[in-house]
Amino acid sequence: MTAAVLTRLTEGRRVVWGAAAVGSLGLLATLLGGWTAPREAAHGYLFAFAYWLSLSLGALIILAAFHAARARWPTVLRRSLEIMAASCPLFALLFVPVALTMPHLFPWVALPSSLSGHDLQLLAHKQPYLNVPFFLGRALLYFAVWGAVGVLLFRWSVRQDAEPGITERAVRITLYQRRLASGALPLMVLCLSFASLDWLMSLEPLWQSTVYALTVGCGAVVGALSTVALTAALARGAGQFGALMGPAHFLRLGTLLLGFICLWAYCGFSQLLLMWIASLPEEVTWYRARLDGGWLAVAVALAVGHFGVPFFLLLLRRVKQHAGALAAVGAWLLLMRALDVYWLVWPALSPGTATFHWTSATAWAGVGGWTVAAWVLLARGGYTVPVRDPFLPHSLRVPRS
Repeated sequence: MTAAVLTRLTEGRRVVWGAAAVGSLGLLATLLGGWTAPREAAHGYLFAFAYWLSLSLGALIILAAFHAARARWPTVLRRSLEIMAASCPLFALLFVPVALTMPHLFPWVALPSSLSGHDLQLLAHKQPYLNVPFFLGRALLYFAVWGAVGVLLFRWSVRQDAEPGITERAVRITLYQRRLASGALPLMVLCLSFASLDWLMSLEPLWQSTVYALTVGCGAVVGALSTVALTAALARGAGQFGALMGPAHFLRLGTLLLGFICLWAYCGFSQLLLMWIASLPEEVTWYRARLDGGWLAVAVALAVGHFGVPFFLLLLRRVKQHAGALAAVGAWLLLMRALDVYWLVWPALSPGTATFHWTSATAWAGVGGWTVAAWVLLARGGYTVPVRDPFLPHSLRVPRS
């Protein structure tokens, strides 16, 4: 075992306080903006909440999938996923503003007078599902599942680090993690699917799509993998997990990223193609709101920036193997993820006219500041890799080419 593996991360206090300060100022500014523009502030906050939560949920899904697949090579980078996944309980608290601003977000909460009789009849059929008590109850269930699994996987991993060696107890903890992840993975994916329908698709409750949740889920995984790639490239100093990763680790990480980019693009294009061919008014209106009045430029930017450019870059083996190059692709994709979530949320407020309100930026900084603070706080005082995992030696011996 190298000295870097046995070094605990003791730095980051300033980062925690700085990120928390940025988060507090951002949320305060968003709250003040809500006094004059409540609908804009509510949609801006939902955009920020959905973006940062997607990173943690994407990490949780990947982590559970690694355990379920008995994957050994990603052990060296698993702690970063565990930290992101363990922050899910924070979002239960950050969900409170979404719950308080529901009348400004969801038309089915306070029905607008502009709805036709036919639209009201359609919403009446959805009322057993789209109602405030059931909506909040489902949200509580989602956070309970995500929080329980994410925190348990992280705590078990940290508890395993305290073992004097790769003991029988250490092996048993790995077995517990694999059993929990395998059993909970379908439930977590279902919760992510229904949460995307509740919090994003029901912004326009007259529209529906059977592939929407899969598209959102693939985007979440892309964001999480991009975050890991960026973090690994930055954490190359002594005692940091990025220094223990070789070209083969980055190659496999980049290949995963390429695969989920393709899956995200395939789901999005399939949804567009089928709905455009069918040309049903209740389906096409969702796209008309996102392709008219300047939104078309955003859609083209997503097609090129979220798929086209990274797709061709990640086809190159040398890009995937190089830590810095893969980090650059990851950073770019994180920006594209923000644009994608904004494109999903904001046209519900401003259909057919591309607009921007400053509370979107303050909310993004506010939620992001507290999220980053939570990640660094969870990382401080612990090892950068699961040092007593029985498969860590195998992960460190992964061929470097």
